[in-house]
Amino acid sequence: MRVLLTLIFVVALLAGGVVIYAWSGHYNIAATQPHWFVSTSFIELLKDRSIAAHSQGIQVPNLKDPQYADAAFGHYHGMCRLCHGAPQVPPEKFAKGLYPSPPGMTDGHIQEEFGAGQLYWIAKHGLKMTGMPAFGPTHDEKQLWGLVAIVQQMPDMTADQYRQKIDAMNAHGATGHGHSNAETASDSHDHTEKE
Repeated sequence: MRVLLTLIFVVALLAGGVVIYAWSGHYNIAATQPHWFVSTSFIELLKDRSIAAHSQGIQVPNLKDPQYADAAFGHYHGMCRLCHGAPQVPPEKFAKGLYPSPPGMTDGHIQEEFGAGQLYWIAKHGLKMTGMPAFGPTHDEKQLWGLVAIVQQMPDMTADQYRQKIDAMNAHGATGHGHSNAETASDSHDHTEKE
């Protein structure tokens, strides 16, 4: 009984210390100050296990069917590339100030870390406190799976292929979110030429 009471006292003391520390305002919450190693490790574990657990059982359609990528390219170019980039199109400057940094989509790391079902879950539900929004409330299933298809294609896509997709999108009068056709095309060409 004494051991149990001691354990409860120690846990209460630690919890009280954490609350006092948080209340003191000493912790630097700025995006320019990285987390402590212990915090980063715990958050990464929490993120990876949560995504794995919540994405179990998701049925992945045939993402090689071009209807998916075609349905979502304007959305990727208009929104996702701003933070994640595209072939020879770097992320926008504001993305450098995000913490944690948004992963790039062209180097293959994100595709190695997460399967299609997990990428779908992330796109649909977003990730808390990362700047990654939930697209589920604003995008239909074909568009969500299309974003996954595009992300999976990114490591093998050339800058010319990406430009051709922009040109095809503009030819059909489609736009990325928040951009006119002219802005979308010229914006991408400008970034590519600066590389």
